[in-house]
Amino acid sequence: MKQRLIGIFTLIFCLLALNFVTTSAQNSARPMILPVAEPPGASTWLFGQAYGNTTGAYNFGDAWYSAGQGLHFGIDLAMPCGTPLVAVADGQVAFVDNLSFGSAPHNLILRHPDLGLTTLYGHLLDPAPVTQGQFVTQGQLVGYSGDPDSTCVSRPHLHLEIRSLDYRTTYNPFDYIDANWHSLASTVAFGTPLFQGDMMNARRWMTLEDQPDVSFGGARLNRYSSVWPLPSELRPPENPPMPVELAPLPDNVTWGTRQIGFDGCCWLHDFHPTDPDTITVVDGANGQPASVFTWSAMSGAMTNVLFAAPPPVTSPDGTHYVYNNGGTSRIVNTLDGTEYLVSTQGATPALSTDNRQLVWMVRGGVTLPGAASPSSAVWISDITGENARIIVDEPGASARWLDATRLLVSVPQVGRITTLYVHDTQDGTTIELGSWRNLRQLSTSPGGDYLMFMLMWQGENNTAAPEIDGTYLLSTSAGVTPQRLDWFGGWRWRDAESVYYLPLNPGSPFHSLGYYHISTGENRLLTTPDTLAFTIMNGDWDVSADGSRIVFQNAVDRNMWLLEIVENGT
Repeated sequence: MKQRLIGIFTLIFCLLALNFVTTSAQNSARPMILPVAEPPGASTWLFGQAYGNTTGAYNFGDAWYSAGQGLHFGIDLAMPCGTPLVAVADGQVAFVDNLSFGSAPHNLILRHPDLGLTTLYGHLLDPAPVTQGQFVTQGQLVGYSGDPDSTCVSRPHLHLEIRSLDYRTTYNPFDYIDANWHSLASTVAFGTPLFQGDMMNARRWMTLEDQPDVSFGGARLNRYSSVWPLPSELRPPENPPMPVELAPLPDNVTWGTRQIGFDGCCWLHDFHPTDPDTITVVDGANGQPASVFTWSAMSGAMTNVLFAAPPPVTSPDGTHYVYNNGGTSRIVNTLDGTEYLVSTQGATPALSTDNRQLVWMVRGGVTLPGAASPSSAVWISDITGENARIIVDEPGASARWLDATRLLVSVPQVGRITTLYVHDTQDGTTIELGSWRNLRQLSTSPGGDYLMFMLMWQGENNTAAPEIDGTYLLSTSAGVTPQRLDWFGGWRWRDAESVYYLPLNPGSPFHSLGYYHISTGENRLLTTPDTLAFTIMNGDWDVSADGSRIVFQNAVDRNMWLLEIVENGT
């Protein structure tokens, strides 16, 4: 039965692939092309912020997006200044540098009457090399990307909008631009999750496809009363994965896929940090309060209703819940019911992997991308609140636990440079790991011995350096040089020594699954679209504690699926 299901799923994807090739060749279903001729990558460009109900729009809606109903009314593609941009469709130049449309320092607006649309290219480096009234053809050079702060360092990217002919409504670029969006979303420059969950409408506006039109001047659409993830000012430091060491993945492992969710369930899903059979999800019908459920990966059935959403902040092992009560945080031990009230000055703390210590940040304001970092003091204490003290007090500083006693401290510097330190809470010693420019997607291995991150645009003046840009591995010990890896894409830790990754392949609507082992250096593809076709929606996926399963939202039917080992080789 399992193999039959796998075969049916593969057949469905093959049919979808045929349809994709046909519509792409005819260029009719989605008549526009991407605004960048170069393929994406660490040296060129990456998907940044999606259109619509994004976490960035929710957190900065009043500051940046109030005119557009609080939503992000375009897409952002991260790229170095000077990247050539092309016309997404045939059209006529309507305006050059009409800043009543925003998107400074320079913008370009093209009209596409045959499509009933206009497009806006924002944050250009210089005035576009075209003139008002000029006709352009699809693929023609129309400008060069820049930076809204005019620095080419702080946040260089292209902001692209698709509007109505009267300019008053924006539409989802997913519906018009012919691209493998979920492949692009597997490696996101600006971080994940992409979308802000409304706990009164848990399934609404949570995918690249399902986003509303924006009417300029209309009421804000995302003024939610209950959300997940938490607003940026209340979000705690990221939890480290629990220490786990697995045997290297055997050769000839066979993978398969299996549906476990139904009727669109569930958008917010994660494996339990220590139980490989339990998946925690958030779900609910639109217009009704959402709840937190558990599902069994083995049986594929819902097993329990835990409580009303949103979920609490949890400890790394899931045994402690953390509640932000304003100036005081309440920490609850779910095993014995013990509670602690700790003064955290309005911040939400995170627990160490042994549940003995807390870390939190007290900031002097909201961190806006491109703006000067506000003051930030990193505090630690015992779980009881005793021995509270500041370990770092620098603008923009942040910290996260590596393990039971060590913290990874991050301090931003001028020129988008990040300096990383390891602070030992037992003896107070600090080890500087180094400083890097354009460091993104920083993640910690289970046990805290390694870091993995992307480095982009390492050339002079923030330009491409293909021999340097890429994915890096760094030991958290002193005096170790980062190692550039032979693959690039989105990853998740399998255990303390290995990761699964999705190679960035914008030419395919399907994902492949790769495996990299640190000690052995083994790097191999476990699946390809030819052997097992699947597409992970929104770049959102999670790995079980035993490394045998991956949970994801299926881009075909929008249900929750598993990618799992169905046969172990030797």
